[in-house]
Parts: sequence; C-alpha cells; structure tokens
Amino acid sequence: MTKNIALKVRLYPTSEQIILINKTLGCCRQIYNTMLASRLKFYDENIKDKELSKSEKSELYKSYKSPTEKELKTKFGYLKEVSSVALQQSRRDQETAFAKFFKGLSKFPKSHSKKQKNSYREINVNDNCRFDWNHRRIKLPKIGEIKFKNRSLPKWLNLKEYKLCNITVSKNPCNQYYASILFEVEKVEVRKHFDNENQVIGLDFSPAEMYVDSLGSNGIANGYKPQKQNHLKQLKKLERRYASTKKDSRNREKARIKLARLEKHIADSRKDWIEKETLRLLRNYQAIGVEDLTIKGLMRACKNARNYVDTSWSGFVQRMIDKSERFNSQVVKADRFFASSKLCSVCGWKFKNLTLNIRKWTCSECGTNHIRDVNAAINLKNNAKNVLLEEQDIKSVEFVESEADCQLVLAGAFDETERDAS
Repeated sequence: MTKNIALKVRLYPTSEQIILINKTLGCCRQIYNTMLASRLKFYDENIKDKELSKSEKSELYKSYKSPTEKELKTKFGYLKEVSSVALQQSRRDQETAFAKFFKGLSKFPKSHSKKQKNSYREINVNDNCRFDWNHRRIKLPKIGEIKFKNRSLPKWLNLKEYKLCNITVSKNPCNQYYASILFEVEKVEVRKHFDNENQVIGLDFSPAEMYVDSLGSNGIANGYKPQKQNHLKQLKKLERRYASTKKDSRNREKARIKLARLEKHIADSRKDWIEKETLRLLRNYQAIGVEDLTIKGLMRACKNARNYVDTSWSGFVQRMIDKSERFNSQVVKADRFFASSKLCSVCGWKFKNLTLNIRKWTCSECGTNHIRDVNAAINLKNNAKNVLLEEQDIKSVEFVESEADCQLVLAGAFDETERDAS
C-alpha cells in the first residue's frame, strides 16, 4: 500500500521564467475553457430541448469527441510555446470534472479564471522534473531550473525512499509563486489501541475558544487567537481603500496586493497555529475523539458566524487525521447525531430539553453538576475509547521457543480446524 505526501516551497523565478510560467498558466486555462465550451455547444445542438431517455443521452455523450491537442495548437499557435505535458493535464482535469459531475459527486464544471484557478501540473516522465534539495533547485520542462526558498529539510522527508510523482506550480493573489512536490511513499499501518486512559482525550468544538478538551482546558490556553477578528479593522480599511480606487488603474492593483498580503498573513497565522497544536496533541495522546460537524449548517442558526469561520475546524481535524499515521495515533470521529452535550458522562442519562443558552446543568439521575462543553468533551473521549476497544484485536499471540512447543501448537490448531469442519 502506498500513499502520497506533498511538500510546498516558495519559488523565486527570474523575470524570463515568470513570463514562461504566466504563459503556461494562461494556455492551460485556454485548453480547459475551450474544451468546456465545446462540450456545452455539443449539448445545446444535440441534447437540449429534445425528449430523450437517459440511455439515449448517455449514447450521445459517448459519441462526443473532444478537440485534440493538435487541432487546438493549429487554432492557437501560442500553445506550442509551453509544455505539452501541462496542457495534457489540463485536458484530463476537464474530463475528470465532467466524469464527477455525471456520477453526482460534484457540481457542473465552470470556466477557469485568473482569480480562482491559477495553477498547472507537470508529471514526472523520464526525469523531465527534478527536485534538488542540496542546491535548492527545481527543474521544470521549458522553464529550466528555478530557485526555491532555503529552508530546513522536514524530518518526515527521506528523499532516498520517496518517489517524485508530479510538481504543481501555482500563483497566489500576491503575485508569489509556489511549487507543490508530490511524493509516493509506503503506507504505514496505524495501531488502533491505547495503553491507558491518560493517552485518550476528547475535543469539543467551541466557536470562541476553538475547542474545549476533556481535561477542562481550551484552545486559548494553548495559544489560539481569532486571527480575522484581530485584524478586522485593518481589513476593513484596506477594503475601503481598494473599493475607492479607479478600475484598471495602478493604484487599484497596489491596493489589491496590499489587501491580498494581509489576507495571506491571516491565513498563514491560522495555519501555523493549527500545525503546532495538532503536533502537540498527537505527540501527547494516542487517541483523540472529535465530533463530525457541518460548520456551514451551524452558521445559519447563529449570530456569531464570524467566529465559526475563523476557527477553521474542518482544517484542524483534517490535519490531525493526516498526521496521525506518522505519530502512530488515531483520530476517532463521533457520529454526526451523537448527543455529546446532552448525555451525562457519569451515568449516561440524556437531557432531552437542553438548549444552547444552558451552559451548566445537573443530572437528574446521579446529581452530577456538568459544564456543558467539558461534559461533551468527556463523552467524546469515552466514545473514542469504546470504538477503539471494539476494533482492537483480542486474539493473543503465542511465542514458541522449542520444536516440542511448536508441534503442540500445530496439533492444537489442527484439532481446532477439524472440529470446526465437523
């Protein structure tokens, strides 16, 4: 079994390389949008406004032939100036997007623009892409070697054992260039157990504090800060300045870059805390119980939706899941309808009439006083323990030291198989 791991670095291309990268980005968008327009034209001419069954529609879709790269290159001569592999990947991305749409896995594909999609992918074929860590260089077709930022080698990255799959070059709104290098590695199985109860913790979502754990601590005690709330005044100031500038002017571009840099600083600060906090939790605990939430659904019925967005709870949980294999830990998601707040963590009694404004309550069965968030975190911890105990292998392993013991074990196993067969 294998899995993929990506490493993202910032590129520092020359002025000539910047021109080639921008050309490649534009040509990949051209391929994607042209093929999308061709499919829409085929739909309007052959399928739209016609009473056809699903089988007839599927047969018509199979008869559709997308324009080849040679046809597109003859129509758009500037496509020959960039890498052909990047153009092929853009065509495959468009076909994959439609395949997912017909399977019901995604919405209808939209055309790409500079503001939303600004990246392209190069596949490593016959070593046309290279990654040299010692000299801090990345080699790309048609572009050559590009410098990237001098940073320390991650502990998890072993270049001798990893296989380079592809490199994705992207450009952010701040006009900065990045490269995501994808490696293929062997997958390590995670042990689904825990040694003692101190190695298990539960985390309950809190919009103001990020989380409240089963020990009574929270995210603020571990350095959490609502980044967007702290920079809200500065954000509004730059947004007003950007809105007041004239369209397609140099001042408008300067204001846009300043606003994009501040938003990038907010996102990077949030991501930095998530990386450090997930690292601390996975190093200290073998199992972490969390709840499966739909943050968008919760935001519709609340007045502090900004706090919900600022936490990035789904990204926080996903980073723990991604890192759990490396630290031999397990992240257990509770069922979406698991009543973690309404259940008493001592006796299991359910408080059916519990509302959001009740932050403390007393159990009617055992008389235990509960703090709502801490009680929910304890229930998530107990749920994680129960799930792991159910999945844990109970079979004992016999260690054989001599041939006589080996024969006894084999004879016992033979007798058991005969008894099961009978």
